[in-house]
Amino acid sequence: MTKKIVALVLSPRELGNCEILVKEICRHLPSAHDLQLIRLTEKKIRPCKACYACLVSGKCPLEDDFAAVAQTLAGADALIIASPTYFMGANGMLKVFLDRCLQMYGISLRGKPVLNLVTAGIRGEAGYSEMMLNSFSLILGLEIKASQVFYGALPGEIFLENEEQLRRAAALGRVLLGEEKREVAPWTCPLCGSDVIQLLGENRMQCMVCRNYGRLQLHGENVGLQVEVNPENIFFTAEQAGRHGLWLQEMKARFMQLKRRLASLTLEYKDQGTWV
Repeated sequence: MTKKIVALVLSPRELGNCEILVKEICRHLPSAHDLQLIRLTEKKIRPCKACYACLVSGKCPLEDDFAAVAQTLAGADALIIASPTYFMGANGMLKVFLDRCLQMYGISLRGKPVLNLVTAGIRGEAGYSEMMLNSFSLILGLEIKASQVFYGALPGEIFLENEEQLRRAAALGRVLLGEEKREVAPWTCPLCGSDVIQLLGENRMQCMVCRNYGRLQLHGENVGLQVEVNPENIFFTAEQAGRHGLWLQEMKARFMQLKRRLASLTLEYKDQGTWV
């Protein structure tokens, strides 16, 4: 059966490194597939207004391309997300899109396999781009099969006389639709695979992607992480995401109860300063 692969490409460059990386990976998929690509930078995605209307009606009042993109993602068997690195982070359209995902809230995408791909022009300077893609995927409930950084500044340079990156792309093609779980190194979060942690003192730490807590474990010269699911986390499981959705709905109801008092407070600041 033909699998539908949807790639969310966050680079405005046609035939740039993100696009050809996605296509090279798909050349190595082990089964028949239909590749559909979305260049998010060409879509009209307006910023979220935080009106919470979507939590009540299930529909966003903003008229743009968000719903069409979301429906395409929801219809995929597997996803690939590819972003260039701009000033140490992923393309900002990723966050604009994510902010609008309250109406999806991870339900329609939960459990779908995804590859997270970052390209960067200078080795070691991908910044927090990979973390942004992994956080995006975790919030929407996707199963991260792998996340990797590829280096190359000019369009096509990631594969210019670079057999190592071609081999990595081929390996990712074999991973996306496979049954194997993501392999994580001992020094990364065993729950989400992130290597970005915050040290809290006394061997305590928190993963900056899945937001779960744990402890550092020293084994000679090697470092490991022991991490447990934080029951107060709002995104890590479907149940937690559902609770957060209910909390947001309760906040909308609470606002209706308090809106006169809140308006009285905020109006004191109305005429202060000049908007430019």
